[in-house]
Amino acid sequence: MKPLRILPLLLAAALTTAVVRAQTVIDLAAYVDEQTTAQIGEANATALKNKISRIITRNGMADVEGLFAVVPTITITDDGNVDTGMTSLRVVRADFTLAIRNLVDNTTFASQTVALQANGKSDEACMRSLINKVNVNDVRFAKMIRDTQQAIADYYARMMPRILAKVDSHVAREEYADAMAVLAVVPECVEEYPRVAELKVQVYNKLLSNDVTCAMAEAEILVRQGDIDGALNLCRACNPLSPNYGEVIAFMRRLDAAAAAAEAEALEAELRKADAAKQQERMAEEADLRGDSLRAERTDSCKKKGKSLGEWLFGL
Repeated sequence: MKPLRILPLLLAAALTTAVVRAQTVIDLAAYVDEQTTAQIGEANATALKNKISRIITRNGMADVEGLFAVVPTITITDDGNVDTGMTSLRVVRADFTLAIRNLVDNTTFASQTVALQANGKSDEACMRSLINKVNVNDVRFAKMIRDTQQAIADYYARMMPRILAKVDSHVAREEYADAMAVLAVVPECVEEYPRVAELKVQVYNKLLSNDVTCAMAEAEILVRQGDIDGALNLCRACNPLSPNYGEVIAFMRRLDAAAAAAEAEALEAELRKADAAKQQERMAEEADLRGDSLRAERTDSCKKKGKSLGEWLFGL
């Protein structure tokens, strides 16, 4: 009977998971790369990006900057001129493709191509006409975007063992930024995302700690070189959320103590210098007084030597 009792619980858990995954939406970004921008021009690239953004939002997603993007490409299949009698028009046939990619590892999850035809008096006019022919309500684009949501989740679910192994490898080599980049590509809709979120915190703390350790080592060198301001700037650049931020505080306190000691020593040196100057001044004054006294004594002696014998004997 126990298996029969457990079965409903398992089914309920499965249904709950399905509902949660169905509610989880992977937002997409409208992205026109440099090659396509150069092909169609800046103004047309902006117009095309706006159209893609409308396709995304019409299908229940937000157009936000992120890892996953809808990327267009335009492949010219036929290009020619038609003489209308009054003027010459350029006629272009092209395959317009929208692909959903991860911009970090360039993985393509789905793509949809439609054939378009446009004409204009110039290259720019032809491209503008071609973009105007893109239908934001095209059901083929809508289906691709909806189907890709689950495809992305399934892809990263399959890749999770490789992803975790790659993260472990980067962490073992203390390549924390690379480990964070690997974890960043995993969308939240993957079932193992709680494990990914936990690893993000752990690796991020290691990244911050490593940054603080490197900054403190460099700051010590700057202090020995006499560049206190440079050392303080390094301290200010450290993230207070780092688990070892206490090292930064201790270093700054040590700098403050050293600065206070240096200031006290400089003040004491100034006082000693002032005392020495006063002592020299007193000595100079005493020397002047003694010189005056000696001059007086010599003058008096000279006066006595100038008296006659009678003046000495009888005080005359």
